[in-house]
Amino acid sequence: MKSLTAKTAIALTAILFLAGCSAATTKTATPSPSPSATNPYGGGFKVDAPKATDVVLTVTGVSSHAYTMGELTALATKTINIFEPFLKTRQSFAVVSMTTLLNKAGFARNQKVETLALNDYAFVDTAAHFIDNNAYIAISRNGADIPMDQGGPIRIVFEDSSPFAKNLDAWNWSLKAIGISK
Repeated sequence: MKSLTAKTAIALTAILFLAGCSAATTKTATPSPSPSATNPYGGGFKVDAPKATDVVLTVTGVSSHAYTMGELTALATKTINIFEPFLKTRQSFAVVSMTTLLNKAGFARNQKVETLALNDYAFVDTAAHFIDNNAYIAISRNGADIPMDQGGPIRIVFEDSSPFAKNLDAWNWSLKAIGISK
């Protein structure tokens, strides 16, 4: 069987994830997708990891940029070891500081930021809350690509010491966009 293209895989994954997810528009919204018995991310099918040249995240603020996997990998200057609340285990993530991306896009601290997943799950909060709570974009897990059916290829994570470590709504997985909330 031939591999799916990244665009086809993303579209199919988004459709499959929609069945188990509810959209959230504020930090007090309904929690992230309900875990299945075998996969808390909703399961699905295997999808090839994005190539270094594939766009995986669009950040739109005062300025906009479509980040390729290669660009995010180059920006990942830190590895964090955290308790992953959906799998209930410690994992290591290579991360890009969300502060870096928000600053490059020109977000003001008081501006509302919307994070949007491939399945259109949205989480909205101020740039200050993401910055002050040390939000990160995870680009790999335990030294390997994060599979799409396990919340990849990129996702938002927080260090254990962050108040948002327990705010599961903010842990937006299969992230596709960060933008100014309307």
